[in-house]
Amino acid sequence: MAKKKSKCPEEVSEKWAIPYADFLTLLLALFISLYAIMRGSKSPKVYAEAFAKAMGMRILPFEETLPSQILPAPVLPKVQLTQKGVYINQKLKEIQKMLKEKGLENKFKVKLVPEGIKLILQDTILFNSGSADINPRYQPLLYAIYTIISKLPNPIEVDGYTDNTPIHTPIFPSNWELSTDRAASVAKYFISKGFDPAKVKIAGYGKYHPLVPNTTPENKAQNRRVEITILNIKGSELTVLSQYEKPKNSWTPKNPWANQQNQ
Repeated sequence: MAKKKSKCPEEVSEKWAIPYADFLTLLLALFISLYAIMRGSKSPKVYAEAFAKAMGMRILPFEETLPSQILPAPVLPKVQLTQKGVYINQKLKEIQKMLKEKGLENKFKVKLVPEGIKLILQDTILFNSGSADINPRYQPLLYAIYTIISKLPNPIEVDGYTDNTPIHTPIFPSNWELSTDRAASVAKYFISKGFDPAKVKIAGYGKYHPLVPNTTPENKAQNRRVEITILNIKGSELTVLSQYEKPKNSWTPKNPWANQQNQ
């Protein structure tokens, strides 16, 4: 009986050489590419983004790959008053003291922001519920604010906010209209007293950008507000970030309230 001829071992073992050669070629190309990236003029980030785009991937910042429990708290810029801002802030504190004596504590707050000095007035000391007409009882408060801002070259921004309780009336189809009209009413009051309209900007944000969650009546009352921001301008800065050098502001008050009229 004829003996079956077996295959040569060399013929069987040579099949692995083709994929192995391809792998080595690709590996060589990878190292050449990495070397070119490190030696090239473009940053590795540019090449990485291009590679990710070609592969249909997205590069995440390192912080986004970490669990939220171990992420550091964001560092907020520290705001401080300039010499002029200290004087204006003191006048605003006098208004706060006046309201406290009338039992309206925490209805009027002063906040330092990078844009300037922000005054936060709850709607209860300006408007009746569902109305954009300023309550005459509290017009002296706005007049006191006017006597401060009218002596400054700084522009102001008046923003209106509501809570998330829906409103639908012929005058106010939604909270957008109510918040905008309230901001406009405050701006119009200042203008009626002589404030330059060219230095006024208004906006209404409705139920958006609440200070606190609208979960309780107390929280909702905080969110129904009008904010008046006295904006910084060059040469008349009221606030400055602490990491920057304070502007050399040699402004000195010259008793602007000497001839103030009472209302």
